Amino acid sequence: MSVLVTNGLATASVRARPSAFAGTFAALVFCATVVTASVAVAMSASRVPSSPEQYAVYEMGLVFSQITVYMSIFVIGQVMALAVSQRGRESALLRAIGAGPWQIRRMVATEALCTALLALPAGYGLGAVVAWAWFGALEGSGMLPAGMTLHIGLGPLFAALGTLVVCSQLGGFIAARRSSRTRPSAALAAAQVPGGERPGGVRGLISLVFLAGAVTLTVVAAVGSAENAGDVIPLVLLAYLVATGVGGPWLGRLATRAAAPVLRSVGGVAGELAVAGCRARAGRLSAAITPIAMVTAFALAQFVSLAASDDIDATALFGTLLYAAFAGLIAANTLVMLTLERLREFSLLRTIGAEKRQVRAVVLAESAITALAGVGAGAVIGCAVMAPLGGRTGTPMSALPVWAWAATLGAGALLVWAASAVPLGRMFRVRPIDGVTRRSA
Repeated sequence: MSVLVTNGLATASVRARPSAFAGTFAALVFCATVVTASVAVAMSASRVPSSPEQYAVYEMGLVFSQITVYMSIFVIGQVMALAVSQRGRESALLRAIGAGPWQIRRMVATEALCTALLALPAGYGLGAVVAWAWFGALEGSGMLPAGMTLHIGLGPLFAALGTLVVCSQLGGFIAARRSSRTRPSAALAAAQVPGGERPGGVRGLISLVFLAGAVTLTVVAAVGSAENAGDVIPLVLLAYLVATGVGGPWLGRLATRAAAPVLRSVGGVAGELAVAGCRARAGRLSAAITPIAMVTAFALAQFVSLAASDDIDATALFGTLLYAAFAGLIAANTLVMLTLERLREFSLLRTIGAEKRQVRAVVLAESAITALAGVGAGAVIGCAVMAPLGGRTGTPMSALPVWAWAATLGAGALLVWAASAVPLGRMFRVRPIDGVTRRSA
């Protein structure tokens, strides 16, 4: 297969599922934005003489750059896996007419690279705007190191480019590997029930390995020095979040089982449909559960640290809000993708007499399950990290007021509901009979 043919297949695949392409593009733009802003701030701080302010700004920019790169590899991989799985039927048809596994992988790699290159200018431009806002916040709070001026330059551009290329290609490889290895007949059958596949045992084993690693790191840091405990908190959070992401399907099934009695008794038919839908789509939901858990856990850990501090560091506060916005937008973007792919399902419900309010009730009930899994997992992770380590670093969890807990958890639940419900307006504009024949909105 020539490069031109591969590009043609990638273009046709994007045209068939524009919402999947848009979701991947948005995730890559968010990633490039945060990387650009963080690297720009860190590099600008490295240009001035050493001082307490310079060290604080440089360290914060560096830490957020590293965390963003680590989590982008994992989260964008999940977003791309979702986008590829949404086009499982198209890939299966290509296999059925003679396309080989390597051709499917090459098609996905081409699409991923083109999407990353298209996302780079937008992410770099937005990152420059965010960096200037961050610089202004530092200047307004008196935290700006003497002589520091903001330099955007080529360094952040190359950092964003490298991150996008690595994330997109790695995510595309992982996503395309399973699609290219599945038999065409099996892939076509699975495409009729999106997300109905059962998680494999290897995935569960990997999740347990990362969970054990996170617990081990927590124990080691808890008995070590206070400085070591503070340095290891981001790494422990990362290990817990990777375990959550890999074990997302089981987490979704557990949340569905826990919420089922309440939803069935309170929600009636809508609750029953929501339980059945979440159980069948547990694999799909894991792509949304991970960023929701990420933003909840990270926000709780950072807010605990800020609440226990006498002087709220503007650098840390702005960085926390930036990272929370990054993870929140990734989560919202994924939930929008998950809702848009259900046009055919919701159209079928409407053709047999379901009203729009009843469809919204189903989505609301499903959002409750997703929030329980994502926000609940994030709260558990935040407690698992900060309860043993917060005391060592002088930031006990008791320092966080009840209203901050309620605001963080409530914001996460509201994000899930809003991102799931907003696409319904677009979907309801499609006639039910037309929606039955379409694959996505």
